[in-house]
Amino acid sequence: MANIPCRDCVTGTLHSGSPTGTETTIHGIRTYVAQPDEGQTKKGLIVFITDIFGWKMPNSRLLADRYAKKGGYIVYIPDFLRG
Repeated sequence: MANIPCRDCVTGTLHSGSPTGTETTIHGIRTYVAQPDEGQTKKGLIVFITDIFGWKMPNSRLLADRYAKKGGYIVYIPDFLRG
């Protein structure tokens, strides 16, 4: 474990705040969608695949919101496992 570049990579970090994206259905799959701010140039799309905690985990949604707002990306978190 001496070569770990970031302590948070193995301990995790809880983010605070409330997710600001929306839930919709895309091709029959429930999906959380985070968008860049209005007027911000959209750079592309990120499909965020979650871990065991799933697509409704606030931490995942807050990270998606951050990628959207700070990076200018549309971010999808699909519920591939259907709940």
